[in-house]
Amino acid sequence: MNSTDLLSTLAHRFGQLYSKLMPIPCLLCGSSSGSDCLCQACREHLPILSHSCPRCASPLQQTALCGHCLNKPPEQDASFSLFRYHSPIDRLIVDLKYHDTLALSRFFAAQMAEQLKERALPQLLIPIPLHPRRLRQRGYNQSLELAKQLAKQLTIPVRHDILMRIKDTPPQASLPFSERKNNMKEAFQINNTDIPAHIALIDDVLTTGHTVNVAAKILRKIGVQNIEVWTIARTIKNDVSP
Repeated sequence: MNSTDLLSTLAHRFGQLYSKLMPIPCLLCGSSSGSDCLCQACREHLPILSHSCPRCASPLQQTALCGHCLNKPPEQDASFSLFRYHSPIDRLIVDLKYHDTLALSRFFAAQMAEQLKERALPQLLIPIPLHPRRLRQRGYNQSLELAKQLAKQLTIPVRHDILMRIKDTPPQASLPFSERKNNMKEAFQINNTDIPAHIALIDDVLTTGHTVNVAAKILRKIGVQNIEVWTIARTIKNDVSP
């Protein structure tokens, strides 16, 4: 077990012990939420993404392929997002990503697993990696933390030594829409070719899709046949900054 995994395990066990001894306040309203991150009332008001395109997860009036995927499909074969990237999900993901609120990875994974367990599940989960410099700065990769929790919930192995980020790109959210595709060019490399035919890429938010598209393309080149993208949330097209 490496140092990152050890710290994550210790934090998880400390969280379990703390939750048994002390009531946990809801991250949104502050009321008691038992051993969970959110109370029942706040969970019921989260912006669930219902009908969406099965290939890119864009919201639709009914579940069907969207026009963009019919004309110019993305590299992945399927996408799943549980929530719209609206308040308060945006705030919670920022807490998970930047403020060390790792208990949210367990909460989000449990909510996602409830929906995903009815699908034909992949053979392997691969988190979207951070560049080593950014990983050192942040101390953890939120996509890996989410993937590890999903692996436990769905009994699927997770590997973070396959897809490596070799280009230290600026965060996609910090760039105009027109620059995001070029930002991700040649950002990844494959470190291990022992990969099953059906995998799922794990990330926190699906926005333009450029990041996962580049990752899926490089995996496709080495023979991966069925690629899914699983994220906590999906931004809505009108919400993406031009």
